[in-house]
Amino acid sequence: MLTIEDIVKKRRELWQKTKDSALDKELVDSIAHKILTSENLRSAIQKEPYLLIECCFSVVDKKRQRIPFFFNTVQRDFISKIQTLGRQKPYFVLKGRQQGFTTLITAIQLSYAVVCRNFAGFTVADRDDNTRSIFVDKAKTMYNDLPKILKPTEKFNSIAELYFDKLNSSWRIASASANVGRSRTLSFIHFSEAAFYKCPLSELQKSILESSVENALCIYETTANGLNDAKALWDSGSCHNLFYEWWKSDEYRCDDLSYLKTEDKWLKARLAALKSRGLQDSQLAWYAKKYSSYIDKSAIKQEYPCSPEEAFIVSSDSIFDKEAIGNYLSNFDVLSTQGSFKYKKSYVPSYSPEGEICGYETKISDVEFVKDPQGMVSIVENPYRLEKGGLLYEKPYVIGADTAGFGQDYFTAKVIDNTSGRCVATLRKQCIDEDLYAIQLYCLGKYYNNAQIAVETNYSRHPVNVLFSLGYPRLYSQGNEDGGEFRKSRLGFTTSALTRPLIISNLVATMRDNLHLETDRETLKELLSFVRHPNGKAAAAQNAHDDLVMASAIAHYTSRFFTHEMQITDTGSGFFTKSNTNSSPEYNDFMEW
Repeated sequence: MLTIEDIVKKRRELWQKTKDSALDKELVDSIAHKILTSENLRSAIQKEPYLLIECCFSVVDKKRQRIPFFFNTVQRDFISKIQTLGRQKPYFVLKGRQQGFTTLITAIQLSYAVVCRNFAGFTVADRDDNTRSIFVDKAKTMYNDLPKILKPTEKFNSIAELYFDKLNSSWRIASASANVGRSRTLSFIHFSEAAFYKCPLSELQKSILESSVENALCIYETTANGLNDAKALWDSGSCHNLFYEWWKSDEYRCDDLSYLKTEDKWLKARLAALKSRGLQDSQLAWYAKKYSSYIDKSAIKQEYPCSPEEAFIVSSDSIFDKEAIGNYLSNFDVLSTQGSFKYKKSYVPSYSPEGEICGYETKISDVEFVKDPQGMVSIVENPYRLEKGGLLYEKPYVIGADTAGFGQDYFTAKVIDNTSGRCVATLRKQCIDEDLYAIQLYCLGKYYNNAQIAVETNYSRHPVNVLFSLGYPRLYSQGNEDGGEFRKSRLGFTTSALTRPLIISNLVATMRDNLHLETDRETLKELLSFVRHPNGKAAAAQNAHDDLVMASAIAHYTSRFFTHEMQITDTGSGFFTKSNTNSSPEYNDFMEW
């Protein structure tokens, strides 16, 4: 029995042998007739209309020649994703330049329009000239070249709309605007170059997405354009995120290997990194040739990115070295264990001098880290603790904690090894009660050898008050800088016009020379999107977060006020065990200046 695969193979073989457009057109006419008269072929196309593309569609190549539309590597991968992942979530295709996704998605939508009854498709372009390019130069060219027997009866065939009345099938295109797509019922939506819309993508979604039917096929496709709504959508987890590196396009190769002989330090480092990832010399030569063609050499990181983080290159004045962070992220391989702390909570009565109960103290005991893929704590390195010769050797650790402010901020904490400065654990949770966050901090600190904890107190003092009431033994007490001297102030850390620039500058210096100290991917992403705004303030870019950055800044800055040496004590000194995590310290145990 003849299959779609057999037909595509025959067409491909004829084309490779002859490269004759006229012969290919004759074959396509024959294929179209065969599909319409064969029940199994017709059924396969009706089930998956995009299978018609390689059978019958043609495109105009860069030399303005008509050629058969055969999928390239990345196009075939995307088709397989649609087949396996279905339509439960939208697709977000983040790609480099000229990989053929706009043409592919346009062809997919056209295949649905000419095959399916009651189909309603819509393409949203970023600007008017691209509207014409997509619909007239791509879609209409493919449609006009189809065999006549495959073309449905037309009611409208304009520069912006196709409508087939007998199928009740339509497809329209328009430039992005706040009200585009309203009053329609759509089964296919293509957001072309979604990162470049002049109107906010969030506003556009309110109009056109509300017009889509259940189980509609929705595809966002774009090259990156900084940290805007498209980046927020990518980070939201609401889509199937598909990133296609430039080297996945087979045609991106160059036989002239002389381009590999370069004295450009950045390019040499980038080529070495790409070679370590298995790229061939012809691919490296293509990249080097493309790099040499740019006046603005940094443009290659956005046009032909090597990682999603690099793709969303920050156009603002980045505080941290985005180049180094991008390279680090593209080869990031740090393993971590996700989980949360389990504990026992009890209430111990307090007695008056007369022996009467006058209140209750909350105690936390039996602290234990429990693995959980959805947990809020990520551990890279467990605490170092060694008992030998009657002595206990413990590494000192410092925790910087940033409480959630307003809106969609996160509760965060960063644990650093104070002998090396390396991040060994990260806490991040968006929606959690302040007291439960404080208890997780308590457990985290006890777990890491009674680490010093510095809690940000700008928006709320409740977390630090909970830690104090639980009797946590090492809470940072902030002093005010006055002539280089610190004096005892209040427990916790307040970021102010004085301290904020201080801790950020310290973190910039730390990360500049020791970026490997950061072991958490989400923190690195926040460093990448931490920018200097027009008013001079250093903070997260639009739609980005900086909670992990601030926790890191607090941790690294306050680490100077805690020991950097290995702590050695007798084995009976009360180190972390399940039985003694509820010990109540004296006030003198707190750090003071």
